[in-house]
Amino acid sequence: MKYIIVSIFTLLSLQVNSQLLDPADWEFSSVTAKVGETQEIKLQVILDDSWYIYSNDQDTDLGPRPTEVIFERHSSYELLGELRPIKVKEKYDDIWEGNIRYIDESGGGFVQKIKILQDNPVIRGTIVYSACSMVTGQCVFPEEEFKIKVLNP
Repeated sequence: MKYIIVSIFTLLSLQVNSQLLDPADWEFSSVTAKVGETQEIKLQVILDDSWYIYSNDQDTDLGPRPTEVIFERHSSYELLGELRPIKVKEKYDDIWEGNIRYIDESGGGFVQKIKILQDNPVIRGTIVYSACSMVTGQCVFPEEEFKIKVLNP
């Protein structure tokens, strides 16, 4: 019974902490493109000192949850290729007993190539990620919604 109570308290405190801590800020810039053109959109992350997020190309068999970008599908644009991480680092992690791929406070993010199919599309979606502290080892699991306007030149 004591184990169950401690487990419930731990889960509740993690939920509260993840709502209070917000070590990542995201920047989404509008882009310019005509119908028929391709363009790259950037999802830039700015992290607090000594925090990092796992890359989207992190090995899922290793253990940590990779960043996932979920684009809302719309007839005004088409995704081309895979989401690419920017400024990814790699290091061996004793806890996961393998190499992790991550983006730290020095900057980075993700790039997605799109094709414009209609005038002035608005690209929406959600970023689901794990942000972890290099100092305390604490991790939070936030989600960030985004909206990127594509303007005609």
